[in-house]
Amino acid sequence: MYDVIVVGAGPAGSATATFLARAGFKVAMLERAAFPRPKPCAEYLSPEASRILDTLGVSEALESESPAHLHGMRIVSPSGREFTGRYRPSPGSPNRRDYGIALPREILDLRLARAAVANGVTLFEGTTLEQLGPVEAGRRILRLRTAAGPSIISARLVVGADGLNSRVARQLGLRQRGRLRRIAFVTHVTGIADMRNVGEMHVGRSGYVGLAPVGRGIINVAAVVDVCKKRCAGSPKEIIDQVLPQYPSVWDRFSGVRFVKPVTAVGPFACWSSRATANRTILVGDAADFYDPFTGEGIYSALRGAELAAGSIAPLLERDELNRSDLAPYDLARRRAFRGKWILERAIAWAITKPRLFDHITHRLAQKPRLADALVGVTGDVIPHSSVLSPSFAWQMVTPGTT
Repeated sequence: MYDVIVVGAGPAGSATATFLARAGFKVAMLERAAFPRPKPCAEYLSPEASRILDTLGVSEALESESPAHLHGMRIVSPSGREFTGRYRPSPGSPNRRDYGIALPREILDLRLARAAVANGVTLFEGTTLEQLGPVEAGRRILRLRTAAGPSIISARLVVGADGLNSRVARQLGLRQRGRLRRIAFVTHVTGIADMRNVGEMHVGRSGYVGLAPVGRGIINVAAVVDVCKKRCAGSPKEIIDQVLPQYPSVWDRFSGVRFVKPVTAVGPFACWSSRATANRTILVGDAADFYDPFTGEGIYSALRGAELAAGSIAPLLERDELNRSDLAPYDLARRRAFRGKWILERAIAWAITKPRLFDHITHRLAQKPRLADALVGVTGDVIPHSSVLSPSFAWQMVTPGTT
């Protein structure tokens, strides 16, 4: 008999489980795989994500794994124009880090799951949600599949943290998809020339390629393809071999590269839930929304969403007020926290589809380093989104000169 069952043990699930267990609730977490397990992902955590990792008590353990420290982002346009923005936290910000970290998801997710268990969470690995059942006598029923056979479990509250293709969200009828159809092909390599202490995004006419060191000499390569513009055929490895030569700023540095991890695919993106709450159920992380990976805020959003979920629902759990209307404060907290992110990521995703516009924006930001730092700082969550979603920022973008 659990107070909370969390479906999914990625960053969103493990963080939510940890926060609620610390608040005194009996929490179980379900993971269909067994740790350590791979996960196709850009594997980057913004500077602000590190603040939440501190709160979870895992920063020291993660630093022992020798993650890469990334101090900004280099953006290359379809014509080869480029700018580099650095993380420069706002004055007075509680988090003064000027770098994010990047490390393999096998390591990150394992460390976060271990932290959850250390805080009293019961972890069930190799356990798949088959059916999100009805609410009976104030408890949500879940039908599971395990190695030992079918099983039934229940809790006063279910947290859907089961990712982009969330079964919890789909069974609740909440999942929606946009018209954007992008798929990422992700791998690890060694030997890319001229990698610096920043991540890189190389934009093309049918998608983009991201490069990010993840520590120990390994580079994460993520080729994101707009399948509405480019037909993809073959295995993930065959597709990435077709895509990478279309990006000269990447391919020219691949002569000494060795693939050290199989290429895996994830997507399509542009998924979200019409709301993040239902009767005795909430959604966290990618199960709630994931539009496009370009801005690299996925893991931060998962961790921040976990903070918001725990802060909103812990008092409601105490009072056992967990119907959809009772859970409305969580939806409101998400809108307040993520509205700026949602606007900006959709604007950037749209701009990527307009090569001439993206070239112009890149040229302007190369001329105006302070604006470049502001835009990259917003995507790194070290300055507020309002800094770039303002008439003054737009005016500085269109006026000539340098700043």
